[in-house]
Amino acid sequence: MWRRLAGLLFVFAAATAALWLLSSRLSAGQARRPLRFPSDLEELRELAEALREYERQHRGAALALFCAAYLYKQSFAIPGSSLLNVLAGALFGPWTGLVLCSALTSVGATFCYLLSGTFGKQFVVYYFPDKVALLQIKVLHRIISSVCRQEPFCHKSPLWMPFSPGTRCSNCLQWLWQH
Repeated sequence: MWRRLAGLLFVFAAATAALWLLSSRLSAGQARRPLRFPSDLEELRELAEALREYERQHRGAALALFCAAYLYKQSFAIPGSSLLNVLAGALFGPWTGLVLCSALTSVGATFCYLLSGTFGKQFVVYYFPDKVALLQIKVLHRIISSVCRQEPFCHKSPLWMPFSPGTRCSNCLQWLWQH
């Protein structure tokens, strides 16, 4: 179990080092000030002004840094991605920023899910067994009640939902009771 914690710490340290190396190689425009995550709107405005000129000259490098920072925040569930959404709109325009943030949010959430499944599941089950059992019961109750409500509809319309409710329930139970 401690190997998994060490693995998570290694992944976090490697991602932090990679982001630091990328940000230290890319200067923030003419100001050459260190880059850091904004914590309020004023810092966001200053960062956007500093990066705007750099982004015009080196679009690919600015895009790579933005993507790396956004994925870092999303993957490790660090608050503050909403400020990066605003920064994306300021740097890349509203439509490009929207598409970019949507894609990065999806990828970052997937990374967060994979990291928690790989490194965190055993800790949660070991240290909070009562809470996990309670959550499993609540989820099971919702699945069963959902299946009971949808059963008549599913039999009448097999094209809309090709799987029977029993199949859906057994697939969910398989995941739910694995420790």
